[in-house]
Amino acid sequence: MKKLNFNRITTISAGLVLASAVSLSHAQQQVKIAIAMFGPHPTLQQLSDGFKKELADQGFKVTYDEGNVNFDRSLAPQMLNRMAAGNPDLMFTITTPLTQSAKQALATRKFPIVFGAVTDPVGAKLVPSFDKSDALMTGGSNLPNMDASVKFMKTMLPNAKRLGFIYNPGDDADLGFLRSIEKAAADNGLELVKVGVDNANDIPTRVQSLQGRADALMVPGSSLLQPASAAIASVANRIKLPTFNANTTSVTQHQFLAAYTVEYYHLGINAGKLAAQILKGKSPADLPVSVPVASDHEMKISGQRMKDLGLTLPASLKDCNCVVN
Repeated sequence: MKKLNFNRITTISAGLVLASAVSLSHAQQQVKIAIAMFGPHPTLQQLSDGFKKELADQGFKVTYDEGNVNFDRSLAPQMLNRMAAGNPDLMFTITTPLTQSAKQALATRKFPIVFGAVTDPVGAKLVPSFDKSDALMTGGSNLPNMDASVKFMKTMLPNAKRLGFIYNPGDDADLGFLRSIEKAAADNGLELVKVGVDNANDIPTRVQSLQGRADALMVPGSSLLQPASAAIASVANRIKLPTFNANTTSVTQHQFLAAYTVEYYHLGINAGKLAAQILKGKSPADLPVSVPVASDHEMKISGQRMKDLGLTLPASLKDCNCVVN
């Protein structure tokens, strides 16, 4: 019978225990995270909820400091500096404008920032590239697969020739969305009718201007336009303009016809995974920007809006289980 080397076994066992302790040490430590949101909105809240869920699932014990500036960018520096004064281990910034404000206002910070719902972080000058993040900043894009989104619109409205697109020309996120949808529309044989707006008070008039000029309207995930969803829907539904949105909340509320877009809860989980890696010692610079994949998308169609527009569900979508009545 082979003699066992108990000293070796003891050494190996101790090593395994130590390795397990090291791997769990980050998850068991108490961390403080600031969540800076541009404004209160159900879709943005889904992003925050997914972020928190992922960190909880990874075992982190987190104290959160949360706030928003009610979509008023001029208030961002004050809120961000207040949060920074609390010495968080990490900050989660939501939307492009707020993340840009954080990068500027907190330029001398020591803690990392993970961003979410930033359409084009390279165009917004937040990171040098999608593959190479900033030394203290990385995060996730919320840009949906626009080719798939436009194909979905064509499936819903096969006779559409002109797609209206309303956007804020002063918002880098909207411009990133514009660049993507310009290519997708051209590739799918649609004329893109662009309508710029930089003041919330002008939104109803600009939507009205699409009457007779567009067969459908696409609303991007814009910090200016999403809070005005009800105002956009009021005009679009009155002039019978089928409207697609960059989030599904307004569809389930029967404001807009449909959406094929990213699911923000999933994007929050993606951002939470990045935050967890950083809290475990990874450098943000070594973490590529998270880009939505197929599993991050979802489809919703408002049965009420279909009825009001006299539309029927295309045969190719009969098993989609995506119609909300």
